[in-house]
Amino acid sequence: MSETALKRNSVTINRKYSEYFLPTVLTAMATNIAMIVDSIIAGNILGKNALAAINLLSPVAQLYFSLTILFGLGASSVIAVAKGKNDRTLVNRIFTTTFIAVVLLCVVLMAIQLPLAGGICSLLTKDKVLNPLLYQYYIPYILGTPLNLILLCSAYFIRTDNRPRFASNIIIVANVINLIMDYVYMGVLGMGIAGSSIATVTGYAVGFIMMITHFVSKKSTLHFDFSILKAPKKLFEIFSELITVGLSGALGTLLITVKMLFLNWIIMSTGGRDAMASYSICSSSQIFMSMFITGASQTMIPIIGVCLGEKDFDGIRYAFRRAFTILAVVSVVTMLFILAAPEPVIRLFGITAENDIANAVPALRINALSFPALAFSFLFLYYYMATQRKTLSTTIAVVNGIVILIPSALILSAFFGITGVWISLVTAQVGTLIVLYFITLVIKRKSKGKYDSFYLIESNDNNEIVSLSFKGSKENASGVSLYLTSFLTSHNIEKNIANRIAVAVEGISADIAERTCKKKKADIDIRIMIDGNDAIISIRDNGEPYDIVSNDGEEKTLSEIEVVKAVSKSVEYSSVLGFNRLIIKI
Repeated sequence: MSETALKRNSVTINRKYSEYFLPTVLTAMATNIAMIVDSIIAGNILGKNALAAINLLSPVAQLYFSLTILFGLGASSVIAVAKGKNDRTLVNRIFTTTFIAVVLLCVVLMAIQLPLAGGICSLLTKDKVLNPLLYQYYIPYILGTPLNLILLCSAYFIRTDNRPRFASNIIIVANVINLIMDYVYMGVLGMGIAGSSIATVTGYAVGFIMMITHFVSKKSTLHFDFSILKAPKKLFEIFSELITVGLSGALGTLLITVKMLFLNWIIMSTGGRDAMASYSICSSSQIFMSMFITGASQTMIPIIGVCLGEKDFDGIRYAFRRAFTILAVVSVVTMLFILAAPEPVIRLFGITAENDIANAVPALRINALSFPALAFSFLFLYYYMATQRKTLSTTIAVVNGIVILIPSALILSAFFGITGVWISLVTAQVGTLIVLYFITLVIKRKSKGKYDSFYLIESNDNNEIVSLSFKGSKENASGVSLYLTSFLTSHNIEKNIANRIAVAVEGISADIAERTCKKKKADIDIRIMIDGNDAIISIRDNGEPYDIVSNDGEEKTLSEIEVVKAVSKSVEYSSVLGFNRLIIKI
């Protein structure tokens, strides 16, 4: 084996990213498309008043979605870090704390909304026709709160529990059932607008049943640990941690509602209904982009969380670069397509009058210029959220949501009319990246050399002396062993320790190769750290989950593993995100 092959690479991280990416994008697509189609079905069956009433509940729906980001994404991020540290007790306590918090939240939301439903409807609309329709739609929505919040939060947990496809399937099935039952309840049974809301709850109920099958199966590594209730201080610490981690993502989502309300007002004031129609198309194009932004950004969160827990800083960089590359390609291609051919996109929304198209073209083109900056703004928001940079990620959410957009829209519209509003959409995104650049610059300077890039993580673990990646084969296992013996002794590691490390790595690598010899070879990452008097070997592979320490009772020659145990102080196995992970202490 050549020395050039014995370097760390991004293969295992990139393959895990690819495994998680499509299900995450499909989840985002299912949710967004279902919302649009749900409104279309209601409008076609019941008319425009029903469509308007459903859309009036958008602020409440956005609040619910923000809460699932706060608790679901926030908790799953903290769980991923704990998994990286191999702290199973903490993982279960975080899971239990979050579940208790979400259940209590559901009770509180229902207790507040049910008696005040009429008043809330009056706040959302004063229209005498729409108000009763909204109320009919709202009541079933409130009653479905537990199914809604618990299901969507659990989808994040299941994804972090190495079942991204199953998590995606739950959401897709729930939304498909929703759309089918729309026709049944509103069309066949004639239940009116309440039928649309009940259809949504029915979909969540089916998804809820699917969710339960995961947590009662052997595939789940998340279990309830109600002993946390006996330690209120620890319970509060965990609760505070998941809230602060998830706050930026939730705030970014919630501020979208504030931004939409403001833009609706200023666009109507500046350009009237024609401008509002143009903005509707811009908004839909942003929803399209958000599917990929959500997919690429949220895919990296559990991977980065695990790498952070392991102090695998190279792994963190690999995951971010993968997300960055995907978003760069998608955002630029989408932007160029709209710049080159905006008319077909506009006609897709039923706008055919030449004058209306002429008004919409500049709006759509200017808005498209914001796509790359929009993608990267949210990518950084979720990245800093995953790396526990809570204040920085929250700052991005606030700056992106309102700090730049509102004043720039007011100022630019005063000088350039409705065109100024479209320009402000670009200004808000580019301005966010500029603000972020200067903030990270200050943080880097204050770190006195600890951080040398926008990643704001160390170049590597201070205790790490070598890291490398290779394909799992017996030939490579032997070659790596020889390489490590030479490398470690040349770096002032005692020959006895160096030999034991080499033997342990060869034994584990050979075992991995033997298990995968009939299939595609596993990819192996190895990191070696010195911690005081101990040498720590971290071995990660992407083969089939297999506990080589306990051997799961299978009949198999254990000579290689027994040799590893003989030269080691301890050998610990864990399965994290589908990776086999061994921590060997020499």
